Amino acid sequence: MAQSVAARYQEDRSITTWHEVDSGFWVGSAAGEFVGSVERLGRARYVARDEVSRALGEFVGLRHARNAIVARHP
Repeated sequence: MAQSVAARYQEDRSITTWHEVDSGFWVGSAAGEFVGSVERLGRARYVARDEVSRALGEFVGLRHARNAIVARHP
């Protein structure tokens, strides 16, 4: 079982909390609502998905993938 890892990002007064729910798979929530997920595809490659699992793109680095999701939820 993957360890739960939380990271917080602040943007426009909203806080998004991230949890690694499985190895290489993170989910984010803000104000009690699911905002999206990030999946590690390989070394330094991540796909970000919105709240309805639409792919937002592939990113180099976890931080960039998370930021793509957070930017959609001001």
